[in-house]
Amino acid sequence: MATTQPPPLQKKTFFPYVASITSGIILCVLAFSLYDATLPTWFIFIFMGLYCTLILLFAMNFYQKKITKIEVTQQQQLSVLRHDVKGLLSPALLMADRILLNKLADEKTLQSAESIAQSIEKVADYLKETKK
Repeated sequence: MATTQPPPLQKKTFFPYVASITSGIILCVLAFSLYDATLPTWFIFIFMGLYCTLILLFAMNFYQKKITKIEVTQQQQLSVLRHDVKGLLSPALLMADRILLNKLADEKTLQSAESIAQSIEKVADYLKETKK
């Protein structure tokens, strides 16, 4: 079995990082607005916001890696499936071509063989399209 290379990993987008930092800032602003605090208490709220931001960043990074691993595995399995289906259909296409080349076959047999060959070629084209 041929080894397949995983698709190149996509560049990380900045949206998850911006979202997590923004959520930490919003948490701090909400805490400031709801609580009339002294300066040391404000630092506690800031650290709580940063802590929540870090937790969210780590969680998003963890799940992003997990999703990427699942996508790579899925692409590899789909490639193997595509290859196996083509291998299973090849003998049927060869037999249909053999019947088509046989000049002694009756008209209905030739039409059936032509229909089989076209169907198999459509499946092969569809499998090529799923590769993209």
